[in-house]
Amino acid sequence: ELDDEVANHHEKLMPLIFNLMSDSNEATVKYALNALDCILESLGDNIARYLPQLMERLVVLLDTGAMDVKPIALSAIGSAAHSSGEGFAPYFGEVIARIKRAMALTGDDDTLALRGVATDTAGAIAEAAGREAFRPHLEETMRLALEGMDIPSSGMRESGYCYFGVMSRVFEAEFSQYIGYIAPHLLDTLRMDETSAFEQELDDGSEDMENADDDDDEDSPFKVNTAVADEKEVAADAAGELFASTGAGFLPYVEDVAKELVSLLDHYSETVRKSAVVSLFTFIRTFNKIAATEPWKAGVPVRVHINDNTAAMIKLVLPAVVAMWGDEDDKMVVTQICVELRSIMKDVGPAVTVD
Repeated sequence: ELDDEVANHHEKLMPLIFNLMSDSNEATVKYALNALDCILESLGDNIARYLPQLMERLVVLLDTGAMDVKPIALSAIGSAAHSSGEGFAPYFGEVIARIKRAMALTGDDDTLALRGVATDTAGAIAEAAGREAFRPHLEETMRLALEGMDIPSSGMRESGYCYFGVMSRVFEAEFSQYIGYIAPHLLDTLRMDETSAFEQELDDGSEDMENADDDDDEDSPFKVNTAVADEKEVAADAAGELFASTGAGFLPYVEDVAKELVSLLDHYSETVRKSAVVSLFTFIRTFNKIAATEPWKAGVPVRVHINDNTAAMIKLVLPAVVAMWGDEDDKMVVTQICVELRSIMKDVGPAVTVD
């Protein structure tokens, strides 16, 4: 929460972190990398002075570090790419080659953790490098990400959804060619039965179940946050991003996905409910953006009518959101509902609230 304030002291902190990254103690290196990852994205233009030394050390750790150090080093590389933007171009080639190798790894939980971070980082690299620079690597990284979706691991699927969402933002309509491969996974996750989550071993090494607070009601175990709930949250976020970015390319799946998102409005996890709310309003906004021929006009009766698809999505979403709003007890979710209602009325106009 204090990343920006800490980053203001970068001139004192970065030399110390660089020294600790070369420490012989593995735990010290991990702490240094975690601290670095927190600071990097708040450095802004100041990252330029550190980038050469930073990338040299991070690449060495990625190549030769211990297995539990590699994912943290790779995550820091992603943060460096995000923060430096076009300044990351000199390092793009050597980094993307290593990312693709890591995205193809198979093995134990530690190996899959590295593969998951590599999938996440591929997205950060793509945003930093831009569409044209990343296009030669899109097909291969998409193939590897889709293969990762078939690994029985919630963590791998989360990483895949994050990657797909970022790729859709980078490539927009061009990314539509992959929607047919992604949507079935998306629907499988949104429909996943969580009652069995306590009976199966989570392949991504999540310790959510083991570390559940002892004060939780033992008669209501499904109130704890499971790996499946985390996966549904990320999938719900990705659904909104995919439709907003690809537009017509996502249309064949909108109805089915929207119905599943509505069903998540009463999910026990507040973060899942919040993500479902955001994506449902994104669906309304995107339909309107695709079909709108002229700006809306204030007042009733409605003077600029919305198209049938937008009207149908409003009819599906608004009653469900208003119903859950009355019972919602989480401030974060209530706040998000208010933000989305204000935004959608600004974007779509009075047709949102007028039958």
